[in-house]
Amino acid sequence: MITKASLLFTNAIPASKIGSFSQFPLVRIIIALLFILPVFIFYKLFKDFIVLPSPEEFRSYIQYAGASISFVLIILAYSLYVRYIEKRKVHELFIRHSWKEYGIGFLITTGLVCMVVVILYVCGYYQFSGWNQNKLIAVDLFVKFSMGALIEEIIFRLIVFKLTEELFGSWIAFAIQVLFFGFSHGLNENATLFTSLAVAVIGGVLYTAAFMYYRRLWIILGLHTGWNFMQSGIFGMPNSGSAYEGLILPHIHGKEWLTGGNFGIEASYMAILLCLTAGIYFIIKANKASQMVQPVWIRKKENLLQN
Repeated sequence: MITKASLLFTNAIPASKIGSFSQFPLVRIIIALLFILPVFIFYKLFKDFIVLPSPEEFRSYIQYAGASISFVLIILAYSLYVRYIEKRKVHELFIRHSWKEYGIGFLITTGLVCMVVVILYVCGYYQFSGWNQNKLIAVDLFVKFSMGALIEEIIFRLIVFKLTEELFGSWIAFAIQVLFFGFSHGLNENATLFTSLAVAVIGGVLYTAAFMYYRRLWIILGLHTGWNFMQSGIFGMPNSGSAYEGLILPHIHGKEWLTGGNFGIEASYMAILLCLTAGIYFIIKANKASQMVQPVWIRKKENLLQN
């Protein structure tokens, strides 16, 4: 049976041992990363040699231009990898319904962050102290978090998860992805073992589960951008351990199990529970829609029995 998940499997038919080796999913992870690596280098050089030396009054606008160019380039680089290495259509980047799916994801995490903030406000732990005088701060952080979300989702979901899922199946790949995503944030400021596990749930479970159901980039890009932008760009709270001045300048205090402390609400038990619930919802939806993939050895056995 053809599913949205199976449409993302490679269509390449190797004609040699080298071709077979290059099509092994774990090898393709490296190949895919090599395709997008030049974009990272371009983005870093653009910031260092064009953005930073530019006049301060124009710096933000030049940064927006560099981010927009890099956004297009990384999408193009990934598309070239899929077309020339996996020999298939780039279903995960189809633009039909892209804005709708992005908006759904953005609204979901906006709602989750707002729920946490409202509860903290009612408890007296989140207090409004004023507005940021930097008029472009919200735009600056939206651009920053959009690029960060795009890079992470291409790497973690479209490359690492998708290719390990093609080999090991959904459940094993899901477990690998959740832990990999969580502990990749282990070197962040104010990070601990607990915060890594918290990020594994909030980002690893929720974003991966949503991708398993939709099988396209846009929903997870909206989820990821919305979460980071709302908690830091709007409500001025730390994001994964890093402090930000957002549109609102708050005073946050109180029990760390609710506020998340210096790491931000990603370490809040309340946020973890909310995101876990949303993640389980998407897992149930993916399972009902037959989007769960069996390991390759089981798929091959089933194909033999059918033939």
